[in-house]
Amino acid sequence: MTAPHEGGPRESAAEATRRVAEASRRATAELHKQGTPDYDPRQHEKAVERERRAIEDASGS
Repeated sequence: MTAPHEGGPRESAAEATRRVAEASRRATAELHKQGTPDYDPRQHEKAVERERRAIEDASGS
């Protein structure tokens, strides 16, 4: 299994947008689990952190 692409100078805008969208979907999915037995606050925090990093990478920061 290969590691996901982590940005870089050759990453296209479309790829960066796709990565941000996927990270956002995962964070939202974890958020919607709140109040259910499936909710794990640590998983939600990790998903939010992945989303933040994807946004930073996409913006070039």
